[in-house]
Amino acid sequence: KVNFFLLAEYISSDTRVHQGQRTVSSLLGGSVTLPCYFNRKSPLRMFWFKHVPGHEIKPIVSSYYNQVSFEEEVNRSKLDAETSDKSFNLILKSIEASDEGSYLCCGVNWHNKFYCGDGVFLFIKDSCTVQVQQHYLLDPASEGDDVTLNCTVVSGGCAGEHSVYWFRHGTPGSHPGIIYTHGDRSAGCEKNPEAGSSTQSCVYHLPKRNLSTTDAGTYYCAVAACGQITIGNGIQLEISSKKTCLISISSLLLCWILCTYSKICKF
Repeated sequence: KVNFFLLAEYISSDTRVHQGQRTVSSLLGGSVTLPCYFNRKSPLRMFWFKHVPGHEIKPIVSSYYNQVSFEEEVNRSKLDAETSDKSFNLILKSIEASDEGSYLCCGVNWHNKFYCGDGVFLFIKDSCTVQVQQHYLLDPASEGDDVTLNCTVVSGGCAGEHSVYWFRHGTPGSHPGIIYTHGDRSAGCEKNPEAGSSTQSCVYHLPKRNLSTTDAGTYYCAVAACGQITIGNGIQLEISSKKTCLISISSLLLCWILCTYSKICKF
């Protein structure tokens, strides 16, 4: 068996081995095929190695007369290999963040000399998606009322938790200010029942009690996840004054009395 611990001393790039692009990328959970071609008939043995910066080179799989053999420590459900007279392709499935690194394809001739390709670096992309949905108020609000503003966050493929912020933009020219920094801790979250799906939907609430006209403005729900911030379309909260309403009713009543006694209005 090859002494892989000393392999790094003997590896060198060779024009007889081609690995295509120097870098490839894949989303989490995706799959990718890393090609390896030989200009001549395939060597006696072929190998795929993985190297993570700061760690030693590790063997993954080898082929001897087209008989594929995987190393014991690798997860066979995540790897596969395709062999032919002039190729030895490595297939990675259900990709995880730990799969990121350099992959090197090498051949060994009858004289036990290694000749390798230039290597390919696999970048892992975060497939995190976030949607923020804000629901409009069905009924108009008045001073003294209690209302609850709702925000639905639909996320998928995100590592870790997200943070929720509420902020209000009041009078024109004023700067938006954060008024709530974590949403409702008891927010109900439901995961997508579809097998293998990482999508979940969470509802956050912002209760507003005993409204006053100073509470009027546009309320935005913002979510920080996956290194980015996603902002909802906002909810316009308009608050009517009860005093204004009483004055309007009194004015209408006074007009009706004047019209009746002066016989100006016809009924």
